[in-house]
Amino acid sequence: MTLRGERIAEVWFKPEGEPLALVFRIPRSSFQIPGIGQRLTTENLLKAVDIATDEVESWRHGDAFHSAEDGPDPELTNPLRQPPFDVPHLEVHVRLKPPPQAAGHEVSSESAVAPAEWHDLEARWKAVLSLEAGVDTLRISMEGLRAELEAALRRALPADDKVNALAADVAQWNKAKSRAHFALPKASEFIHRATWAAGTPERKRLGELFKNPIGTQTSLPRADEVLQELEFLRKDRQVLSAQGRRSTRSARRSPQTFRGP
Repeated sequence: MTLRGERIAEVWFKPEGEPLALVFRIPRSSFQIPGIGQRLTTENLLKAVDIATDEVESWRHGDAFHSAEDGPDPELTNPLRQPPFDVPHLEVHVRLKPPPQAAGHEVSSESAVAPAEWHDLEARWKAVLSLEAGVDTLRISMEGLRAELEAALRRALPADDKVNALAADVAQWNKAKSRAHFALPKASEFIHRATWAAGTPERKRLGELFKNPIGTQTSLPRADEVLQELEFLRKDRQVLSAQGRRSTRSARRSPQTFRGP
């Protein structure tokens, strides 16, 4: 968990196999960051992982134990106390309420999923969205570079330059033109892949699944299947992002050196 590029805390879902628990670990140094100490509340930590305070059954840190059986505990909004000088970090243990069952109906085996498990999947989905945002930024940049490359390839060497230019300058011109010929197909391929990736069936299916809060849905697919699809998307977006960065570097070099002698 980071804020303004600073790592302020770590979170573990289902620690030691507990499906309804999670643990926040806050380094002592986080309390020393200007403007952060007062914002280090249990409520804000929960918000960072999309957990509402009314989902909390109990929580503890150090020797302090709090119960929220009668409603959200007001202590959730109070700043946490930094650990003693001889303790490197503060751990906050949170236990969530079990998912409610609809009156007169049993929860199906598909939707009987621990909230913490689905919060982990939602966090993975947000990581995929972050990667996709980076890919889309590269795609937009690449579209502009592709237009520059296409314009550069249509540019002809003036007759006077052909006659009067130094041989080294003409060689540089030809080299730049060759580089543009090489970079343009790669730029087009990345743009096509980045555009196509956003419309695949599995991407649309996951988008619909996570469009609404999981807690409001009455029917959910198997969590292990969702995890498998999320991991596939994550790896695919990482590969696509790497391809986009390589293609961008190559495309940027071409117009920069495509100058007349």
